Amino acid sequence: MNPELDSIIDLSIRYDTLFLFVLIIGIYEMLTKPSWFKTFIRILLICIVLSYNFLGFIPIEDFRSGIYNVAWFSAFVALVLILFQLVKYGIRKTND
Repeated sequence: MNPELDSIIDLSIRYDTLFLFVLIIGIYEMLTKPSWFKTFIRILLICIVLSYNFLGFIPIEDFRSGIYNVAWFSAFVALVLILFQLVKYGIRKTND
């Protein structure tokens, strides 16, 4: 560990944003039609929520930040896909 870098970089993660990430992924899951991808999203959400709840039983170092990073990346992908669906809907309405 480097004390100079620790004073510059704030490594504290706010886990109240984890709720927002899971909410965004859940909204995308509700917007999609039933398919294998929707099943995958449900399994991912269950894994994120259960792994965060049982965090104390998993002896992996930095597991908490791993959960956070998976949720953050999944929420970002879900937001991009939601925006893609909105643009596609807007183009379809404009052509009609």
